[in-house]
Amino acid sequence: MGRTPLDTPARQQEVFSTVLDVLAEVGYARFNMDLVASRARASKASLYQRWPTKVRLIMDALKANLPDLPQPDEGTFAEDVRQILRSWGEPVPFDIAGIFLGLLEGSRQDADLACLREEYVDRAYTEQLQVAVDRAKIRGELPERLDAGILITALISTFVLRSEEQGVVDGIVDGLLRPLIGDL
Repeated sequence: MGRTPLDTPARQQEVFSTVLDVLAEVGYARFNMDLVASRARASKASLYQRWPTKVRLIMDALKANLPDLPQPDEGTFAEDVRQILRSWGEPVPFDIAGIFLGLLEGSRQDADLACLREEYVDRAYTEQLQVAVDRAKIRGELPERLDAGILITALISTFVLRSEEQGVVDGIVDGLLRPLIGDL
């Protein structure tokens, strides 16, 4: 009985899901093709043939699993943020905190991973929030002097670190953001 080729979409998604699970579980330093091959029931040689480095395999898995990131305009900054965070995946299909911690760990060790993470992952998430911040400043909801980068980092970090919690999005918006910006 032969294995399904890695170039079929379903098989690739199976491998990519395994990659993200392994990264979240063991981190970047201990991530290796042997673990992925074993758990995905694939040969290590076939993985290396398609993805010559673990960086490429991890990045392809991340790109294939980025959620659809629409740009909502709900009329208020708080509601824009609520819709943005929901689009990131509630319920979350993967261990987001583990994946991001693995990426951060790996980015300290591997410059290629850091560049690819910034280009494909960080930009996708920060651009969406930056548009919402810029719109909120124009509407007068946020002060012009607000450091958007720090606010965006705080929103992303809180979401990532609490992503396993039920109702995390509403908690961030109603328990943190609305009181912070005075939007009750």
